[in-house]
Amino acid sequence: MDKNLIYKMYDFFNHMIHQSDLKPTQVQKVKRCPVTGLDISIQPKHTKFISGSGIKWYYRYEREIYYQFLSVRLSPGSLNKDLKTQFKLIAHSVRNAESNPRNNAKRAIQKLLNDKNSLFNNMQLIDKNKLHEAGL
Repeated sequence: MDKNLIYKMYDFFNHMIHQSDLKPTQVQKVKRCPVTGLDISIQPKHTKFISGSGIKWYYRYEREIYYQFLSVRLSPGSLNKDLKTQFKLIAHSVRNAESNPRNNAKRAIQKLLNDKNSLFNNMQLIDKNKLHEAGL
């Protein structure tokens, strides 16, 4: 057995037996989804948005939060689908909420600038905020 695992098990059982000896551990920073603002500390460290597994956790343990913030992202047609599919659709909707405005602005600007029938340069007509949002 891995020594690290043995030490973790020892610490776990030691804390269970001697609860009065518990020392305050360092407080972990709460990781939040930038779109929903929900705590995603339960997910792997590399995730930026709430995932299907995080949505499943909220469905199981925080049903009120699930219905208030997450289930509203489902279309009426997807309410009849199974839960696993609904969790995937919600996660997809959350990811799209962050990237779609940027991608749509970029696509619209590129379309305007690539117009071959334009007599003048259209760059001056585009709002500076939109250019910044699109990353141009």
